[in-house]
Amino acid sequence: MSGLIVLNPVEVTPAILASSVPEDDYPVYNPATTYAADARVIHGHSVFQSLQAANAGHQPDISSTWWVRVGPTNLWRAFDRSHTTQTEANQSMWFEISGSEVRSALALLNLSGVSEVRVIVTDLQYGQLYERTVVMLSAQAQSNWYSWFFGKRQTRQELRLLDLPSYPNATIRIELTGLALIGVGVILVGDQITIGEGVQQGMRMGIRDYSRKETDQWGEVTLQQRAYSKTRSLSLLLKNDQLDEVERQLTDLRATPVLWIATDRFDSPNVYGWYSSFDILLQYTRYSECTIDIEGLS
Repeated sequence: MSGLIVLNPVEVTPAILASSVPEDDYPVYNPATTYAADARVIHGHSVFQSLQAANAGHQPDISSTWWVRVGPTNLWRAFDRSHTTQTEANQSMWFEISGSEVRSALALLNLSGVSEVRVIVTDLQYGQLYERTVVMLSAQAQSNWYSWFFGKRQTRQELRLLDLPSYPNATIRIELTGLALIGVGVILVGDQITIGEGVQQGMRMGIRDYSRKETDQWGEVTLQQRAYSKTRSLSLLLKNDQLDEVERQLTDLRATPVLWIATDRFDSPNVYGWYSSFDILLQYTRYSECTIDIEGLS
């Protein structure tokens, strides 16, 4: 593929989202109800937990001494831009995202139990513009008879579609199916930009682990497994007449979580996160090199 592709997602709001996933995790907050300590309610698509007994008349989002926010509801976990939360449903769920912005790309991240994804793009004026079904079974790492009969088969955890038709008023419908409980961690829809002429060989991949090792007074070691974030370091080849545009594009993306797509051959080199730094070296008469360090969201 040519260049580094960046999927800059649009913000999904309640006004443009419809789904089969209900928001019934807990009762909706009622100012006339008296809540006990540890009771949970839904308010503004978030789950709140009561901090005190005899809790009445205190609006959760503005009463921090009475309520603490636990997190988004099950429906909105796929849109909170966090890898550590998932929207879950039994066997199937669908989402429809409308709006007036151009969205030429879709990405589904941190999928679990999903065996098939169907994406349909429709427009009120032009009808159905796009339909694609993807089977999410991944190929086995080893191609031998033992792996074929006894090897563990897994479903893919990511899906990227970069060929959506660019109709600003189109509706994107995403259908996920599986055999049991299924989940999706992040749903991204938005436009895509291409930076540079190509990702050069020598890309570095790794993780930053936030696990802790603790040693007690008798020397016993305990490992606490915690979250981690992916790290990527890559170099781009740029034409010198692209320098101003590339610097502007990267500057505009600072402190912004986006999907960095370094290759369309594999899933693992691509990462959803933000860049910690970039550096452009004017090395040749016609070409320059840009190094980007990227840190993924936990």
